[in-house]
Amino acid sequence: MFKTVLAAFVLVVAAHAQAADVYKIDTKASSVAWKGTKKMGDAHNGGISVKEGEVTVDKGQLTGGNVVVDMTTITNADVKDAGYNKKLVGHLSTEDFFNAGKFPTSTFKITSVAPSKNKGEVIVKGDFTMIGGTHPIEFPAKVTVDKGVATGEAVVKIDRTKWGLKYGSGNFFKELAGDKIINDEFELTLKLVAKK
Repeated sequence: MFKTVLAAFVLVVAAHAQAADVYKIDTKASSVAWKGTKKMGDAHNGGISVKEGEVTVDKGQLTGGNVVVDMTTITNADVKDAGYNKKLVGHLSTEDFFNAGKFPTSTFKITSVAPSKNKGEVIVKGDFTMIGGTHPIEFPAKVTVDKGVATGEAVVKIDRTKWGLKYGSGNFFKELAGDKIINDEFELTLKLVAKK
């Protein structure tokens, strides 16, 4: 009797283990692009390297995952003057912004993936950790799984003030001139590739 129960338990565990596959993030094929804008229309953009991560796939569908980005790799793409570019990137790494020295990574942990009203899209929900704080976010994404490769693309809007990032915010510093105000939302464009 005990052997029968044990055998059944092993079969259930094995079946459950086989239900979901783990795909490892291909960091070289993946990218995160950022864009920040000012109230008067000025904008900056650049990139951040993906450090590591994995996603789970069950019956061809994305079900979970965890992605880590390296905040010490922030770059700027629009400023051509080398000196100003270095100054801007340096400022983004300070306590005014992402404090990369103290918080060298940011992470996103997927908590649920649900169908979207839009064909070919899913709604991804999860916990985003940045500069020591964690808050839930959600966004539409295009995800495909084919022949052991999972790809995902999304544009994510982040309200930085929820993480205490208030530098240049007109909502917190009323005395700022219009051309000095940085919009509270910044944009992340995600292109992730994971392989079985």
